[in-house]
Amino acid sequence: MFAAQTFAARLCFAQQRSVSITIDDVPNVRLFTADGNSSKLLSRLDSMKLPVAIFINEQHLSASGDFEKNKNLLKTWLAKDFVTAGNHSFSHPNYGEIGFEAFSEDVVKGEKVTQEILAGSGKKLEYFRFPFNATGRDSLEQSKMRSFLMEKHYISTPFTVENEDWLYTQLYEKALSEGNKKLAASIGNQFIQMTLKRFDFFDSLSVAHYGKPIKQIYLCHDNRLNTDYLPLLVKKLKEKKYNFISLADAMSDPVYQSQDYYHGNAGFSWIYRWMGDLEKRRAAMRIEPENQDIQKAYEEMQRKK
Repeated sequence: MFAAQTFAARLCFAQQRSVSITIDDVPNVRLFTADGNSSKLLSRLDSMKLPVAIFINEQHLSASGDFEKNKNLLKTWLAKDFVTAGNHSFSHPNYGEIGFEAFSEDVVKGEKVTQEILAGSGKKLEYFRFPFNATGRDSLEQSKMRSFLMEKHYISTPFTVENEDWLYTQLYEKALSEGNKKLAASIGNQFIQMTLKRFDFFDSLSVAHYGKPIKQIYLCHDNRLNTDYLPLLVKKLKEKKYNFISLADAMSDPVYQSQDYYHGNAGFSWIYRWMGDLEKRRAAMRIEPENQDIQKAYEEMQRKK
């Protein structure tokens, strides 16, 4: 009987995996300018026709002194049928560091242009994601901001899988700038392999805790690394039988109504936050796959700056 149940669980695990792709720090106007006023990431997403949710920092629109050009870039993103809009605050502050008043003002400031663009489009700005996934330094601060977001009709958006692409991309771009294509390719391939391991890990964790795979929410960023490697990651995930779903579909999974037991400012996966047993959470975090070589390379790069 146990063997049959195990086989059935594995079959379910293999057949019913799904993920929503969410992209933070949109639009990357530096990359847009470097690529000849073209968002190659958006073009590649357009060709794949995958549903994505983007989380916007409107401060980016003033970068390089060309607000209208950057605003038009954001318009291009938001005009796509497959794109869901999200607010990521105006200037990407850490809520736990600046406190309720300053952060709530930044949230409101961060929706102005997006709301203007969306007016009459049939789309709504209803999702919010905390910068650094830092939801507040204690339960009181978290509760205050949760109430504020509800009053503003925002859905606070978690994530379950990510792989520090912000770190990899700095190493990747440095290698490209130095003309070291071999090293850049190595970094990109390491990123893909480790991300797939993270997916396997968090799927296994969800099966262990909920008896089935949950609808995962993957967090990545608008950067050079994803411009070049997100299509390959999508291909590899499709080979693993993942379905690509909208953010709304992912959040329809009852797991996203789970109690959040974590009352600190760290930005780790919500699967950990839903674990009420602190020791089980710590044990799971200790065995999460990591790339020590990449971490060391990043730390060395930071020391040399």
